[in-house]
Amino acid sequence: MLRKSILLIVAVSLMAPQVRGEQSELLTVGSKAPPLHVEHWLSNGNGKFQPVTQFEPGKIYVVEFWATWCGPCIQSMPHLAQLQKEYADKGVQIISISDEDLETVQAFLKRKTPQAEAAEQAAEGEKTQPQLDSLDFPKTFGELTSAYCLTTDPDGSSQKDYMEAAAQNGIPTAFIVGRDGVIEWIGHPMEMDGPLAQVVAGTWDRKAFAEKLRAEQEAEKAMQDIFQLLQNQEFDQALSKLDEAIKKSDSLQLKVLKLQILLATEKTDAALAQLDTLYKDLADQPEMINMLAWNLYQMADSGQAPDAKIMASIEQALREAIKSMKGGDKASALDTLAHLLHQQQKLDEAISLEEQALELSEPRDREFIQDFLNQLKSEKAGNKSSDDSESK
Repeated sequence: MLRKSILLIVAVSLMAPQVRGEQSELLTVGSKAPPLHVEHWLSNGNGKFQPVTQFEPGKIYVVEFWATWCGPCIQSMPHLAQLQKEYADKGVQIISISDEDLETVQAFLKRKTPQAEAAEQAAEGEKTQPQLDSLDFPKTFGELTSAYCLTTDPDGSSQKDYMEAAAQNGIPTAFIVGRDGVIEWIGHPMEMDGPLAQVVAGTWDRKAFAEKLRAEQEAEKAMQDIFQLLQNQEFDQALSKLDEAIKKSDSLQLKVLKLQILLATEKTDAALAQLDTLYKDLADQPEMINMLAWNLYQMADSGQAPDAKIMASIEQALREAIKSMKGGDKASALDTLAHLLHQQQKLDEAISLEEQALELSEPRDREFIQDFLNQLKSEKAGNKSSDDSESK
């Protein structure tokens, strides 16, 4: 079913961040761009560019972070090549930096591009290799990325100076460095066309973007700090840090994370209060109440059952949420409620709810619901047979 475990989503998301070391200042838009100390420069724009350490005044640079295993990074390569060709004569140099070993990157550059592979498959032996080579598109990733500066820095110093310092955890990520050596923009390279054009034209509003980005970076930094506290099992400190972050962002993810920590540390009264907060926030999103209920059901089913008061609270909230739901969403919520009642051995009501869920369910969910309905009926029949045997 499409119902997702939002507490699990939060837990998985916490595994991703790189925990920043002690740093005096967050690297952000308006910060002076750190110098580059890249070890291996594998392409140079077909001879147009030289390796860069210090950024030359009056020129614009794009410093992008990538890896051979990163699908979105690879998908961005044709776009970066096109941008470099478009802006090469306007003082723009694109530098892509991996942190992998040289041999890994060199092997990647020998790989055929998807375009070349598709052409070979389409030809099906009708074209010879020289004919395929004559087709006008990059045949290998080395040829594709030759338009700009593709590099790798195995010691990770560039990654630390930029990505970690700016609280950026996902790649690809690009930093636009302006003519004065200051960072103008940070984001996904597929989204930088507008900002880059404005930086080149001298019309970019650095201040406006900086305010927006800094708020996002501060929130990300707070999550990293919380993650570190959780790793150290400093739960009270993590909760305190969470409360500070929630005041600033009012994020649902943070509120759910707080509930997860309260449940894990068996702070039942505080968890009940947090549930009440979530119910109010989700008053117009009954499907999210269902997700929350399903997650608590899964916790109980895995042997990590929350306090009975918690389960009673979510059951009541789910019953209320169902009243405003329709169609497939209602079917999913009815199924969740049936699962909660099954845990309490309330089989008659669970069967009734699951039958209603089956009637409302979408085709993709019917097999799942039917299987559970069959299980409920089988258990009821087994219980009845057991009772009959005992009465004889």
